[in-house]
Amino acid sequence: MNVFGKVEKNINDLVENNVYWAACATSEELQKAREGQLTIKFFDKEIPAEWLKDIKGKKVLCLAGAGGLQAPLLACAGAEVTVLDLSEKMLEKDRAVAEKEHLNIRIEKGNMCDLSRFAGGSFDYILNPSSLMYVPDVRPVFKECYRVLKTGGTFIMMAPSPVNYLCDFVNDENGGYYKAVNRMPYCSSDFDEMNDWVEYGHTMEDYIGGQIECGFVINGYVECQLEDITELHFLTRAVKIK
Repeated sequence: MNVFGKVEKNINDLVENNVYWAACATSEELQKAREGQLTIKFFDKEIPAEWLKDIKGKKVLCLAGAGGLQAPLLACAGAEVTVLDLSEKMLEKDRAVAEKEHLNIRIEKGNMCDLSRFAGGSFDYILNPSSLMYVPDVRPVFKECYRVLKTGGTFIMMAPSPVNYLCDFVNDENGGYYKAVNRMPYCSSDFDEMNDWVEYGHTMEDYIGGQIECGFVINGYVECQLEDITELHFLTRAVKIK
C-alpha cells in the first residue's frame, strides 16, 4: 500500500473510532454562522475573525478539510464552498451535514498534492486544517494552492510545530521528562517500518520558506500551546499578491 493509501485507511479508522477532531459542527455553531458570527476553531483558540470577515460570496476550498466542520460553517456564512479530502469517511460527514442543513457544498475525493481538477485562479480562499503532516513534501501542496488561488486570494494553513517531533518521552522515578532526540525532518516509518501509521514532521523552513518560495506573502501568524508541552501548533495566513 502506498503512503496515501495508508493515510486514508488510518484516517478512516480514526473516524470510525469517533476521534474528537472529527466532530461535526453543532446546530448552534451553524446558526451563528448564518447570523454573521462565523467561528472556526484552532484547537482552544480560533482563526482570527479579521481573516474571514469578507467570506460571504467568496469561493473557498477546504483543502484536506472534510469532517462536517469547516465546510458547513463556511457555507452557512455565505461562502461558495468546495471540500477536497482523501478520506471517504470524513467526506461522508460533510455530505450528511449538507443534506441535513440544506447546504450546497461541492464535495470531492482527492489528494491535496494534486489539484489539477481545478483551474488556475479558481478560489478566493483556501483553508487547510492540520493535515500536512500526512504528506512527504509540503512544497507541491503550496505550489498548487498558489496556482488555484486568485490574485489577492488568501491561504490559511494550520500545522504542528517541529517541536512535536523533536522529543520523545522518557519515563523515570520522577514522573518522566521529554528529551530532544529526533532530527528534522521526521518520518515515522524511519523508526518503525512495520507500523502502518504514516506521519511526517516538517521544518519551519519547509512551512514558512516553502510558502514564500511559491510567491506567497505571509501576513498572519498564531500559535496554540496545548497541555502537553510538545504539542505546539501554528496557523499562518498568506496572500497571493500577483
